[in-house]
Amino acid sequence: MWSWFSRNRYGPIGLDVGTEGVRMLQLERTGDRLSVAAAARWHFPPSALTGSERAQKAHLAAQGVRELLAKGGFHGRQVVSCIPADRLSIKNIRLPHMPEEELAGAVAWECQERFGFEVAPDRIHYINAGEVRQGTESRNEIILVAAAEEVIAEHLEMLQQMRVVPIHVDSEPNALFRTYQRFLRRAQDESVVTVVVDIGLSVTKVVVARGATVVLIKTIDVAGDRFNQCVAKELSLDYEEARHLRSRAFEAGAPDAAAGGVADQLQWSVVDAVRSPVEALAREIGLCLRYCSVTFRGLRPARILLTGGEAYDSALVKLLGNNLDSECVVGEPLRGMDLGAAELGGDRRGMLTEWSTAAGLALRGIVPIPESRKADHERSRVSA
Repeated sequence: MWSWFSRNRYGPIGLDVGTEGVRMLQLERTGDRLSVAAAARWHFPPSALTGSERAQKAHLAAQGVRELLAKGGFHGRQVVSCIPADRLSIKNIRLPHMPEEELAGAVAWECQERFGFEVAPDRIHYINAGEVRQGTESRNEIILVAAAEEVIAEHLEMLQQMRVVPIHVDSEPNALFRTYQRFLRRAQDESVVTVVVDIGLSVTKVVVARGATVVLIKTIDVAGDRFNQCVAKELSLDYEEARHLRSRAFEAGAPDAAAGGVADQLQWSVVDAVRSPVEALAREIGLCLRYCSVTFRGLRPARILLTGGEAYDSALVKLLGNNLDSECVVGEPLRGMDLGAAELGGDRRGMLTEWSTAAGLALRGIVPIPESRKADHERSRVSA
């Protein structure tokens, strides 16, 4: 498990550039435990949250990262960053069983046929999700993951502006799963079904895995931005007022049906405003789970892990659980780590679920999982 730490006391910095800002997290080995050696966050100004050009946000993010590095606390400038899920092209295909070297070639051909852009060899990665039945035949379910050349170029340009040293460019779905895959250590965990639903501001990411193998990746365009818009429309507020109102509702927790005070009435108004989009999100997640159940012969999760900033909305967690008829719990990405030296903001005893992607990136090279493979054997500067 300690492949990186066999040579270094400190791991690389997990660099998560999201819709709302930047999170950076670095791990340290202390005996046989992992510690958070340094952590910092930087938020985009409200004017940049909606409608900003991607290049402008990248420039702002670069400024933010330079500020965080200058404040100290981080060791070195080596980073593991990721391509956001909504900027990746992801498709599921089924191929006959074949040797690994033949499969890589078949995947490269399929990518050229299925993606609407030219796919360079080092931009193609795939996950063999396992055996499935197609009619009377047995085939392999393959998840294709690719990034267009301009997406990679924009990302590398942003890293250059940040003045960091990239050692891996990961994919966001892999980073999310890696965070929670580290808890699967027993032999019986090989069949455990993990469902991570990361609800951010712009999109929701769904990652389903059986044991250490990812079997489904899906992005859904229902997330915090849609919830804020619905609250703004329902309560005749502007967008920023609606966003702050929902943030205050997070802190207050779920409304009390028996109370009936002004604050509770307002919270119920917020819940009612987001009910329709949350139900739409639950339907999309339900379709993902149904696909996995049919494709992989009854694969069903015992519970669903919710991550991202929206997971702090206890009313949303409850609504999703009711609509999915499944237990929804808030993920704890830093559970089991020593947080004594970390400046994570807020209550260090809390869930800290918004750090899931940054933690997964920081764990790259520490927690080995059989994730994506390149579609050929050339050296790649981008790791999915």
